Amino acid sequence: MPIILIPTIILLAFAHSNAERVVGANSSLEIPQGARSAAIGSAALPVQEDLPSLAQNPLQLAWLEKLSLAFAHVSYFEETSYNGVVMAVPLRDAGTLGFSAARFGASDIPHIKENEPLPEGDEYNTMNISDWIFTSAWGKSFGKWNLAFALHLLKRELDQSGFGFRSDIAAGYELSKKLMLAGMIKGWTSSAVKWESGYFEYSSPEAYAAFKFREPLPYFYGNLNVYWQSTGILHSESEKETRSWKNPVNWFLASSSGLEFETNFSLAFRVGLVKISDASSLTLGAGIRPLPKLSADYALQMHNYLSNVHRISITANF
Repeated sequence: MPIILIPTIILLAFAHSNAERVVGANSSLEIPQGARSAAIGSAALPVQEDLPSLAQNPLQLAWLEKLSLAFAHVSYFEETSYNGVVMAVPLRDAGTLGFSAARFGASDIPHIKENEPLPEGDEYNTMNISDWIFTSAWGKSFGKWNLAFALHLLKRELDQSGFGFRSDIAAGYELSKKLMLAGMIKGWTSSAVKWESGYFEYSSPEAYAAFKFREPLPYFYGNLNVYWQSTGILHSESEKETRSWKNPVNWFLASSSGLEFETNFSLAFRVGLVKISDASSLTLGAGIRPLPKLSADYALQMHNYLSNVHRISITANF
């Protein structure tokens, strides 16, 4: 616990000494990583088994009891990609630790400096842009209650380099064998970014709610899981018209939701909406468990104007 909290407090004090509030500091942390969560509308918080999405849901560590390793690959438009690796280490009665490292960006982008003549043929300079994301997290189960903390560090390489951090806290309660409730505060110490020019920016904390409902379907040889995750409750970074206390209907319609049918034959089928009110935000996916300790997931996210987004993730338990 002190390992996570002490660096967070130090970085927070340093950033707030000279900072300007912006929308979206450390926004790369919001990108869905695990294919399972992405296939159900990116409702990651109520999912109990999607280790590649550790950065979006540290709460899943509370249920994990085996040493696990996961890989994720996301293919975006214009050859932009995300690649990450995650490891979870159970500590028996002390909970479970999780660590992840990922790169989101693009390489070999043609780059022409100001006042430089246009190159001939393929003889041109190139540049890379990327975000390196490092996450350390801890989670533990306390009976029906579950608790998790996470600390994220971000190394950004754009037109100028910078670094950022964010810390999250999440809790879940198993109301019954069928229903689980969850909540999360992202950036509970605020989220900060510092650029090499000396410029600081930060985002205020935001809260989220979620639930998972599980219904056995014995006649169909499987279980149906219903997932829902709210958009931000505080909305310090969102449109005023969707604030939960001003327009609860719009707030609900801006939430994410998904359905998952898990068969008894090691197969799962998923569908979701990143935004309930937007049919074009449809997500689809499937999962397979070829071995008891190995699972693979795929997700497809539609896009109105750009190419579709494909995600693949693999998790192994030892």
